[in-house]
Amino acid sequence: MSENDKPFTFTDKRTSTKGEEPDMNEQPTDGAPEETPAPDAAGADSTETPEGAEVDDLSAEAGALYESAVAETEALKAKVNELEEQLKRDQAEYVNSRRRIEQSAVVGQQQAVAKVLTSLLSVLDDIELARQHGDIAEGTPFASITSKLEEALGAHGLVRYGEVGEEFDPEKHEALMHSSSGDVEATSLEVIMQPGYMMGERVLRPARVGTVGPN
Repeated sequence: MSENDKPFTFTDKRTSTKGEEPDMNEQPTDGAPEETPAPDAAGADSTETPEGAEVDDLSAEAGALYESAVAETEALKAKVNELEEQLKRDQAEYVNSRRRIEQSAVVGQQQAVAKVLTSLLSVLDDIELARQHGDIAEGTPFASITSKLEEALGAHGLVRYGEVGEEFDPEKHEALMHSSSGDVEATSLEVIMQPGYMMGERVLRPARVGTVGPN
């Protein structure tokens, strides 16, 4: 038999476990690593991504800043209200202080004028007595001087009062004597011993008088 006429034989050199049939569907490996199948959507990791965590951190920080700004705004509003109330109190106190100072200045001025006028009352008494006795004739230089003096004092509020028949007022008159009469219905002035003087509503000297009243 020639060499070409030898029968064809096939030898399976793969090893297998005894009693197991070789898996004809097994794909031969050529040394390349097997690919790992990608996880489907259901098995994907559901944890947040780093970008999502950063957004949450920024949102929390913005919220905290907003709350802080609101608190600071409310504190500033309260401070402004407090300062406005303090300003109103200071303005009211300033107005009151200024009014007191002005009133005190007016009172001080009136007291000074009243003191000067009171010091001149004795001079006016002498002028009135001289006029009653005819020592001051009209048209004479002395009469002109006395008139100008009385006008100047009157410009400062000096007023002479006390006339016969005037109703008696204990606040303005000083009764040095008193008589009774059935012809009068109320106590009035019967004799003027010394006229009284006022400056505005202020009595500088009461009129010294004699009064007459009903029985």
